[in-house]
Amino acid sequence: MIWPELDTRLVMGGQSENLRDLPVELETGVELETDEVPDALVSEFSSLTTPYCWVITEDPVAGYDGASPSAVGKSGPGQAVAGDVTEALTAGRFFRLVDGTGRELAIGRLYDPSGDNELAPLDDFGRRDLCALNIEFRTEGAWQAA
Repeated sequence: MIWPELDTRLVMGGQSENLRDLPVELETGVELETDEVPDALVSEFSSLTTPYCWVITEDPVAGYDGASPSAVGKSGPGQAVAGDVTEALTAGRFFRLVDGTGRELAIGRLYDPSGDNELAPLDDFGRRDLCALNIEFRTEGAWQAA
């Protein structure tokens, strides 16, 4: 969806004021910086039908020759729809599932607006299907354990 440019000027009493310069105040009376989104409103900006969504994008164990079944395309949670997977692919954080020695078992993307479900790919899929023990996220060019 393409959003039209909004006029950010507020005209009050014949004077024009830029809305971007005004403080944002919620019903709670808490003043926020304009680029800050309260946790209670995070879900308002997400098009997910589930609280989170993850999708596997690479399977280094199966490789690319088709000799072994690949985990690529697996997603969760089970009730996630195609739009959720698209959201994960476009806005999600990169993660990888690893075994006890740090060997890469799968790479994917997780979209978790609340930040409460970062272990979901491991819990939903990795432990059971890949015998993964840990999940790591890509941060500043390096993999970091969750």
